[in-house]
Amino acid sequence: MILKLAWRNLWRNKKRSIITISSIAIAVFLAVFMRSMQLGMYDNMIKNVVGSYSGYVQVHANGFWEEQNLDNSLELNTKLIRKIKKVAGVQQIVPRLQTFSLGSSKELSKGVFIQGVEIEKEKLLVDWRKRIIKGHLFTKNKDEIILAKGVAHFFKKTVGDTLVFIGQGYHGMSATGKYKICGIVDMKNPKINDLSVFMPLKTAQEYLSAPNRITNLIIDKKQKQKTEKLVENLRKTLDKNQFEVMSWKKMLPELEQTIIADSVGGLIMVFILYMIITFGIFGTVLMMTQERIYELGVMVSIGMKKLKLVRMLIIETLILTLVGIISGVAFVAPFVFYFHKNPINLAGDQAAVMEKFGFESTVPLLTDFDIPLTHGLIIFVISVFIAIYPTITVLKLNPVKAMKR
Repeated sequence: MILKLAWRNLWRNKKRSIITISSIAIAVFLAVFMRSMQLGMYDNMIKNVVGSYSGYVQVHANGFWEEQNLDNSLELNTKLIRKIKKVAGVQQIVPRLQTFSLGSSKELSKGVFIQGVEIEKEKLLVDWRKRIIKGHLFTKNKDEIILAKGVAHFFKKTVGDTLVFIGQGYHGMSATGKYKICGIVDMKNPKINDLSVFMPLKTAQEYLSAPNRITNLIIDKKQKQKTEKLVENLRKTLDKNQFEVMSWKKMLPELEQTIIADSVGGLIMVFILYMIITFGIFGTVLMMTQERIYELGVMVSIGMKKLKLVRMLIIETLILTLVGIISGVAFVAPFVFYFHKNPINLAGDQAAVMEKFGFESTVPLLTDFDIPLTHGLIIFVISVFIAIYPTITVLKLNPVKAMKR
């Protein structure tokens, strides 16, 4: 009976109820869309930078991060790999040999970041088919290299051309080599595109006179595994005097700080949106309660218990809110999924600012059920607090005074 009364009462003033439900739905739509876009941008940043450069978790020789040279590299052996694979939360282990060298072609020269990789294992981290824009990935020819598009543009090179590298190898050995370009890739990050050159791991080891040596092991975590927990598990397993385990947050603190600073701005906008919708819901509840004081006084005077009236008014508030939340989530879902599959491409000044800070100017929305759930719960909690007002009004109601109004 109480539920029926609450439902019918809502539609006594259809316009007001529809306006309130619409305002809640629009607030949910905007909040979910904004946060999906913002978190999608952060997720894309992390995937591009972490997948191409540091990995979510990295294992390297103790002291390597402070002084990144080949003398602080470590030997790749099956015993170490087996030991790491047994750690809870480890999905894949990807070895890399990284160093800086001077790339040269005719009168042009530029410092480049060479990464010796096992391309089949790298494919487990990122989809290289989406990154290749010209040519192909490594074949059996060990003297092939892949250039990031920024490096290719600087040297005016294309597939089939050659590039010379000069650097310092293991234990001070001289490192020189001439390699044929088999492919050009877009690493989805302007700064990485301007520096990166990829070699087969064995080729890089020969170039640097560092047989069977690597600079770091990239640890790919399982989907539900928390990064910090994986770091903790690895540190417990590996010898602290020999190995160092670091998460991407420690290796790239500027990226984390950028995300936190930008996220605060987004949360302020969402907070302002919540303040507006809070006053909107409260205004509706206030009018619904005050215009029915006489009616409530009559119901109490003929014997209806105040607690039942309280329940009825609370149910009215919650129905308004739930219908608005569900409508908003249902309305925003197709937009989120569409822009996840078809990312928003920023243009003009916005794109220039993103690329200036080294990020891709493409924003795919994040499809995470936690986002609508979180914002729906926040608005629901707001409505519960607003329901305190009709509760207090009814409990303090004097039937005689109410009927004299």
